[in-house]
Amino acid sequence: MDEVKTYKDQVTDFVESAAHDLHAPLRKLSVLVERVFVKHGEQFSAEAKEYVKRINTCVEEMRSLIDGLTELARADAHTPFVDCDLNVIVQQMLDAMNEEIEQKHAKIEVKPLPVLKGNYVQYQQLFKNLLENAIKFSRKDVSPEVCISSEPVDRNEKFFFNIPLNGKYHKIEIGDNGIGFNQVNAEKIFEPFVRLHSKSEYEGSGLGLSISKKIADNHHGIIYAEGDEDKGSRFTLILPETH
Repeated sequence: MDEVKTYKDQVTDFVESAAHDLHAPLRKLSVLVERVFVKHGEQFSAEAKEYVKRINTCVEEMRSLIDGLTELARADAHTPFVDCDLNVIVQQMLDAMNEEIEQKHAKIEVKPLPVLKGNYVQYQQLFKNLLENAIKFSRKDVSPEVCISSEPVDRNEKFFFNIPLNGKYHKIEIGDNGIGFNQVNAEKIFEPFVRLHSKSEYEGSGLGLSISKKIADNHHGIIYAEGDEDKGSRFTLILPETH
C-alpha cells in the first residue's frame, strides 16, 4: 500500500510541476496578445479583432484544461482523513459561488448533511464541481433550483450497491431543474473530457465529473447520475461515515 501511495504522490508532484511550467508560456502569450492589441488595435480590421478574441479564448481553454488535470491528479493523492462536516463544506462552496448564484437568481435548498471521515480538500472539490454543474447547466430563462439532501443508506440499498452491511453509509443527493441529459449517457458523463454540449453553449474542461468520480472512489464511495432531458438531473453520492 505504501508503494502505491508513494507512486500516486510522485504522479501528483509531476503533474503539478508540469502544470506550473505550462502556465508560464500561457501567461507570456496572454501578455503579448494584450500588448499587440493595445498598441495596434485601432489598426485592426473586424476580422483581425475576431482572431485576437479567438486566441484569448484558446488560451483560457488551455489554462482550464491544465487546472483540471492538476485537480484530477490531486484527487488521486494520498492524504490523511479528518472529520468533514458537509454542512460547512457546502456552505463554503456556496459562499465562493455567490456572484454566479445571484446572477442566475438561483435558489439553493440545503437540508441537514452528515459529518464524514475524509479528505477535506477533496470533499470541497467534489461539492464545488457538483454545485457548479447544477447551476451552469440551467435552462434558458428558468432560474436554477438546486436541492441537496441526505439520508442513511438502508440494508436493502447496501445489498443493491454491494457495500458492507455493517458499515454506516449516507446517500447524498444533489438535484436540479436544469437541462438534464439523456439517461443513456449516465455513465459516459463521468469519463474525462466528455462533453454533451458544445463549448460555445457551456464552458468547462470536461473534467469536473471525472474528478468527482475519482474523489468518490478515493473515499470508497459511489456516485451515479439520473437525468431527464429539459427537466433536470440528480447526482447521488453513497459515502461511508468512517473508514
